Amino acid sequence: MKKKTIITLIKLIIATSLLIYIFFKLVDFDQLKESLADMKWLYFVLAVFLQWVIIFIGTHRMQILLRAQEVKLSFLRTLKYNCIGYFFNLFSLGATGGDMVKAYYVSRETHHKKTESVTIVFLDRIAGMTAVLLIATCSILATMWVDDTFRPFLPYFLVLIFLGICFIIFIFTKNFWKKFISFDKILSYKFFSNKYVHNIIEFIVHTLARIIGALYEYRSHKLVAALALIESIVLQLIMCCFALSIGTGLSFGIPAYAYFIVFPVATLVLALPITPAGLGLGDGALIAGFAEFGANKHLGAAFVVLYRLNMLIMSSPGLILWLLPGTHVARKELAGEEEVEVKLGS
Repeated sequence: MKKKTIITLIKLIIATSLLIYIFFKLVDFDQLKESLADMKWLYFVLAVFLQWVIIFIGTHRMQILLRAQEVKLSFLRTLKYNCIGYFFNLFSLGATGGDMVKAYYVSRETHHKKTESVTIVFLDRIAGMTAVLLIATCSILATMWVDDTFRPFLPYFLVLIFLGICFIIFIFTKNFWKKFISFDKILSYKFFSNKYVHNIIEFIVHTLARIIGALYEYRSHKLVAALALIESIVLQLIMCCFALSIGTGLSFGIPAYAYFIVFPVATLVLALPITPAGLGLGDGALIAGFAEFGANKHLGAAFVVLYRLNMLIMSSPGLILWLLPGTHVARKELAGEEEVEVKLGS
C-alpha cells in the first residue's frame, strides 16, 4: 500500500507539473479569458448533448457484449454502472481507470461468470480504442494529400492495428494453439515445485484460460462482435463531432478533418495510465495537436478548459448514482431483486 501511495503521489506531481507548465508557461491568461468570453455557448450545449448520445451508445454496446456471455443486465442498470465508471475516471490513472470500478459492479451481477463479466468490461474498452485507432489512421490516410502533419504517426498506428488483428486470430483459433501449449507441462517444471509459487501460477493460468475462453465465445456471436465494433466507430466519430462543436464555438478556424485526427490521437494519450484522468498529458496533446493545424495555444487551452468542464458535468450523475441507496448492496440482495423481477415478469 505504501509503494502504491508513493507511485500515485509521483503521478499526481507529474500531472500538476504538466498543468502548471501548460497554463503558466505556454498560455496567456488574459487571452484565455477572452477566448472563453467569446465562446458561443450553444455549441457547448450541443457538445454536452453529443456526450450523452455517446454514453447511451456505449451503454448499449456493453449490454450486448454482456448478454452474449449470458450476463443479462437491463439497459438502465448498465447505464448506472457506466455513469459510475465515468465519475471514477476523474480520479483514476489515465482515462480508463473507471473501468476497474465498472468491472467490480458488473461482476457482482453474476455468481458463476465473474471473470468473464470483468473481461467484457475491458473488451468494451478495447473495442473503443480499436475504433479510435481506425478513425485516426483512416483520417490521416484520407487527408495526406492535403496535409501530412500527422504522417509520422501512421506507421505506429498501422503496427498497433496489425497486432490487434494478430490477437483476434490468436483468440479465435484457441482450439488450434491449445494443442501445442500444455499448461500442465509448464506447471510440472522444477521452478514451480514450490507450493506457493505453484498455486499462484495455477491461479494465473486458470484466470487467463477463462479470459481467453470468454473472448473465444464471441466466435459464435459474430454479429454481436461486429455490432460492438460498428457502435464503437460511430461512438468515436460522434466524439470527434463533439470536439468539432467546441472548436466551432471557440472559432478555431481549422479544417474540420483536423478534429478527426487530433482528437483520436489525444484520446490514445489520455488513456495512458500515467496521470489521473490524463491530466496534463492529454491536455498538452490537445493543445499541441490543434496548434499543428494553426489554432492559437490560448484557443487550445480554452478547448481543454471546456473539455474538462464537460467531464465534470457528465460525471455528476455518476456521483449521485454511486451515493444512492442500493448501489453497494451485496450479491445475495441483488439475487433477491432478480427473483422478484422474474416473478413480476411472469
